[in-house]
Amino acid sequence: MNRKVISRLLSLPLLIVISSCGGNSSDKGNTNHETQTPMTPANEEVIQENHGGVITKDSFDRVIAGNKLTMVDFYTTWCGPCKRMAPFVQQIKEENADIVNVVQVDAEAQLDIAGRYNIQGYPTLIFFKGGQIVFEALGGRGKADLLELVNKYK
Repeated sequence: MNRKVISRLLSLPLLIVISSCGGNSSDKGNTNHETQTPMTPANEEVIQENHGGVITKDSFDRVIAGNKLTMVDFYTTWCGPCKRMAPFVQQIKEENADIVNVVQVDAEAQLDIAGRYNIQGYPTLIFFKGGQIVFEALGGRGKADLLELVNKYK
């Protein structure tokens, strides 16, 4: 290519769409995971949820073990798709509390919990029922998609 063509190509605006931060964007539905030994000491750290709710690692284990569907959003504070999806996760939590527990885990702050599930990118959604993973997906989703998943697995 000549210099003029390269110059024009470089001056064109580029649009990059990122659906997740790291990993691939394929769903991993019905994936079984072995529990890994946590990398940090077994102390009672807490998960800070968006609206000030606090859950301990033990509480996390109790919530996912219940018969009620639990949606866990593994996110990081720097992840753009995580930030875009956060309001939808909160709306699902507020509007559907009767059919789903919603827990948000800062995967970098809570390595003990996130490390169990071999998170490959962010956001990662894992749905649990009776302590078992029923669905896992990587990448941001809109409210309608989240609600569809909740209704499918409730």
